[in-house]
Amino acid sequence: MKSSRCATTPERLLIVYVPELAALLREAGSVPPLIRALVSKSPARHLDEASLPLAELLVDRPVAAAALTRRIDFPDDHTGIWLRADPVGLVPDLAAVWLQTDHEFPPGDWTDPLIELFRDEGLQWELSASGRGYLRLEAVPDCRFRPPWQLAGESLEHVYPQGGEAQRWLRLLTESQVLLQQCRQHADHPDQIPGSLWFWGAGHLPPFDEVRSRVNRLSSGDPAAQGLADWLALEHLPEESLATPQPGTVHQWSGDLTESADTNLQRLLQFLRPVWRQLRTGRIRCLELADRRSVRRFRPVDAWQVWR
Repeated sequence: MKSSRCATTPERLLIVYVPELAALLREAGSVPPLIRALVSKSPARHLDEASLPLAELLVDRPVAAAALTRRIDFPDDHTGIWLRADPVGLVPDLAAVWLQTDHEFPPGDWTDPLIELFRDEGLQWELSASGRGYLRLEAVPDCRFRPPWQLAGESLEHVYPQGGEAQRWLRLLTESQVLLQQCRQHADHPDQIPGSLWFWGAGHLPPFDEVRSRVNRLSSGDPAAQGLADWLALEHLPEESLATPQPGTVHQWSGDLTESADTNLQRLLQFLRPVWRQLRTGRIRCLELADRRSVRRFRPVDAWQVWR
C-alpha cells in the first residue's frame, strides 16, 4: 500500500502543527488570503482519533495516546494495551451537562472508590502524578472513544462511547459518576473532586523497529513532546525557540489564546510567509499544515498554484 506521506528526506520536510487552527478559522471575522487558500484548495487527510496528533504527524501512522503517555508517566511499566481514564469535570446547566477537560484534580480519598469499582470489573485503575488515569486492557475495545480535544462545546450525551462494546464503557462511565458525586457530597472541597472519568486513546505502542521519524527535530511546548522526542530519539526544542521554522522539523504553533482569532491568524500569517517562500524556492520539498483533526500537504508546485 502506497504511503500517504510526502516522499522526501527529513531534511526537506517541514510540518507546521497548529492545534487550534479549526477554531481560529471558525471564530475569525476575516481569514488572510494565504491561509484561506491553504485550507480551502488542498484536500485534508483525517488523523486517527485514538492517536496523539503530534505522534501521528511524526511517524505517519496512528500512535495510541494512552500507550504513549503511559510510557512518559511510567517508563518502567508501559508495555501492553492501555486506555486513558482521565478525571474530568462536569458542568450541568438547564439544557445539558458539559465536560470540563482542562481542569486538574489532586489525588485524594475520591480515588479509592474508583479503584474498587474497576477491581470488581477485573481492571486496575491508576492515576499518575500528571493527573492522567490509565487502565491496562487485554485487547483494544470494539468502541469509538472521543478524544478530549473534540469535546469542546459538546454536551455529555452527544459524546458517549459508540460501538459493539459501548454499553460496558457507558456503564463504567455512569458508575464512576455516581461514586464521584457521592464523594463530592461529603467533601469539604467538592471542586477538587472530578465529576467523571473520560475514556479515550486505547491501544499499544508499535515496536520501535517499526517506526521511523519523518523529521530530525520537534519544536513544541506540548507536555507530551519531550516524551515523544525521547521515544524517537529526536532533538527537542521549546516552541518559541525557532522564529523561522527550519526544514526537518515538526513545529507546533500555538498562538495566544488570550488574543482574538483575527489577531492570531495575522500572527500565523507572518509565521507562514517565510515558510511559503522556502517552499516556492525548493528549500522545502514538502510542507504539511495540520491541526488536531487533519493534515494538508503541499509541494513546491502548489506554492505557485494555490496562492500567487
